[in-house]
Amino acid sequence: MLYSRLAYNNLKKNSAVYIPFGLATIFTVILNLIMQVMLHNDGMNSLPQAMSVKAMFSFGSIVIMIFSVVFTFYTHSFLIKRRKKELGLYNILGMDKGNLTIMMLFENLYTFLIVMVGGVISGVIFSKLMFLVLKKLTGFGDDFVFDLSFASLLRVVTLFAAIFLVTFLYDMWEVRKSKPIELLGQAKSGEKEPKAKWIMAILGIGCLGVGYGISLTIQSPVEALTLFFVAVVLVIIGTYSLFVAGSITLLKFLKGRERFYYKPSNFISISSMIFRMKQNGAGLATICILCTMALVTISTTVSLYVGREDMIKNRNPFQNSISANLPAEEVEGIVEAAAQNNSVPVKNLQYITSSSSALTVRKSEGIYIPEEESISNYGDVNGFQFIKLSEYNRVEQKNEQLNDNEVILYPVYGGYTGSTITIGSQQFTVKDVPEEFVLSPKKEDETLKGFLVFVPDDQFEQILSNVEKDFEKSAFMFSRELESSVLFELEGTVEQRLTVVDSLRNDFAVLGQQAGMEELDVTVSSLDEDRESNQVMMGGFLFIGVIFGLSFIIATTLIIFYKQISEGNDDHDRFEIMQKVGLSHKEVHKTIQHQILLVFFLPIVVAVLHLSFAFPIIKKLLVLFGLTNGALLLMTTTVCVGIFVLCYFIIYWRTSKVYYRLVER
Repeated sequence: MLYSRLAYNNLKKNSAVYIPFGLATIFTVILNLIMQVMLHNDGMNSLPQAMSVKAMFSFGSIVIMIFSVVFTFYTHSFLIKRRKKELGLYNILGMDKGNLTIMMLFENLYTFLIVMVGGVISGVIFSKLMFLVLKKLTGFGDDFVFDLSFASLLRVVTLFAAIFLVTFLYDMWEVRKSKPIELLGQAKSGEKEPKAKWIMAILGIGCLGVGYGISLTIQSPVEALTLFFVAVVLVIIGTYSLFVAGSITLLKFLKGRERFYYKPSNFISISSMIFRMKQNGAGLATICILCTMALVTISTTVSLYVGREDMIKNRNPFQNSISANLPAEEVEGIVEAAAQNNSVPVKNLQYITSSSSALTVRKSEGIYIPEEESISNYGDVNGFQFIKLSEYNRVEQKNEQLNDNEVILYPVYGGYTGSTITIGSQQFTVKDVPEEFVLSPKKEDETLKGFLVFVPDDQFEQILSNVEKDFEKSAFMFSRELESSVLFELEGTVEQRLTVVDSLRNDFAVLGQQAGMEELDVTVSSLDEDRESNQVMMGGFLFIGVIFGLSFIIATTLIIFYKQISEGNDDHDRFEIMQKVGLSHKEVHKTIQHQILLVFFLPIVVAVLHLSFAFPIIKKLLVLFGLTNGALLLMTTTVCVGIFVLCYFIIYWRTSKVYYRLVER
C-alpha cells in the first residue's frame, strides 16, 4: 500500500530523530508498567501502613502518567517542526492534505506499535527487576509477589493509545492550517525577539526574590508545608521569565561590548542566538526546572532513606512506651505479666503520671493562652503537661522544694530564659529550668514544642481546675483525667519483642471490654514496630524518588538532544556560508563550544542555585518526617548534585557532537 510504504520510508529516513523519541517513549511505558505492578499488587494490603503506602504509590502513578502525556507531546512537537519542510515538499508534489493525513496516520500507528511492543517486552523485564529492588529496599513480606495483570497492561496501552491519538490530531491540525509555502519555510523559521523584555525581566526577578525569600525566612515546618508550593510556582514563573527576557537582555548587553562582540566566535554565537532566544529561553527554562526537580526529588528521598535510623530514634527515645488513662502501677503489672507469659525479660521499666496535654498559643514572651478561635499559625502552638513535684523527685532521685506558684519548667524543645511564665489565667515563678529529664529527652524536632511543668503537690488539683476553666471556650480540648506513661525495654529477638507488644494490645483491649468500654485510651509504641513500618515507607519513597529522578533526567537528555538538532539544522546554512568565506574548522569548533557552553550550562547553574535557596525550606519539610540531621541532608544533597552535574556534563558532551556534525561541512 502506497501510504504504508511512504510512512515506513519516512520513519527510516528520519531515524536519527525518531529513534531517540521511540526509546524515550519506551522508557515512559516501562515506568508506567512498573508503577502499575507496584500499585495493583494484592500483597500491598498486608503491609504495615498499607493505606499510606498505597496512597504514595497511587500518587506516584498519577504523576508518572501526567509526565508521560506532557513529555511525549512536548518531544513529539520537535519532530513535526523538523519534518514540516518534508511535508511541504510532498504537498507541492501533488499530495493534498488528506493524503498527508493518511500518511501521518500510518507513521503514528507504526511508531505506536513499535513503542508498545518494545515497551511491554522491556517493561516486563524491568518491572521484575525493579520489583525485586523495591522488595529489598522496603522489606515487603512474602505476600508481596510479582503480578502483572492484564488489567494493568490494558491501562498502560490505553494511556499511550490516547497519547498517540492526541499527537496525531495535533500533527493533522498543524498540516491542515498551514499552506505549502509555510510548511517549506516553517522548519527554518526563527523566533522574533519578545517584546516588553524589561517588564518580564523585572517580573522574573520579583518572583524569584519572593520565592527565595519564603524559603529563607520560613520558621515553622508546618508553615513550610503550606508555603512550599507557593514558592515553587513563583520560582517556576521567575525562571521562565528570566530565561526568556533576561537572556535577550544579557545577549544585547554583550553585543554592546565591542571588544567582546567583535570576535569571530562571539560574534557568530551571539548574533545567531539573539533572534531565536524566545524559543531557546523557554526550552532552557524547561531544562532548568527539570534539573531542579530531579535534584530536589533524588536528594530528599535519598536523605530520608539514609537517615531513617535517626528518624526512628528521634521519634522513639525508648524502646517501648505505653501511654494510658490507667494507674501507672496497673500498667506496670500488665507489662510484666505479658513479658513473663512470652518468656521475654523486662528491664529499665520506669513510669510517671501527668495531666493530659494542654495546647496553648504563644502570644508574647512567656505568655501562653488558650486560643478561642481557629489557629492561623501552628508554629506558635505549645503543649503543657502538669506533673507533681513528687514525681520529679522520684524519677530524678532529688529532693527539690517549691513554694506556692513556683514551678520547675522543662522545655522539651529548645530552652527557656524567662523568670516567670503565664499559662492561661495563671502566672508562675520559674525556679529552675533543668537541662534534661530522664523520661523525656530533648527533641530536635521543632514541630513538637512543649513544656513539662512540675508543680507543688498541694496545688496540683487547683492548677488543673483553673486550666480546665481557661479551656472552656478554647479551640483546643483539655481533660483533667491523668495519664500514665510507662517506659521499658525488652530483651530477646525482634520477633519476640513484637509478640509481647501485640500481647499488650490484646490485654488492654480485653481490659476495656471488661470495664464496659469499647476500648481504653491506650497507646502502645514500639521502636521495632516503627523501624519495620518506617523501612516500608522510606524504601517506597526512595523507589518513587529514583523513578521520578530518572524520568526528569531522561526528559532533560531528550530535550537537550532535540534542541541541539534544532539549533544545528538552523545554524547549518549560516556556518556553511561562513566556512565558504574562510572560517576554519578550528574556528567553527571554537564557536560551537562558546555557544553551547553559554547556553546549555546556564540551566544547570541556575538549577543548583534554586536548590541552594530551597535547602532551608526542604530542611524544614523533612522535619515533618522526623529527619532533623541537617549535616546528613547537606552531605547527601552535595553528593547528589555532584553526580547529577557529572551526568549533565556527559549529556552535554555527547549532544554537542551531534550539533557539531550538523553545522560543519
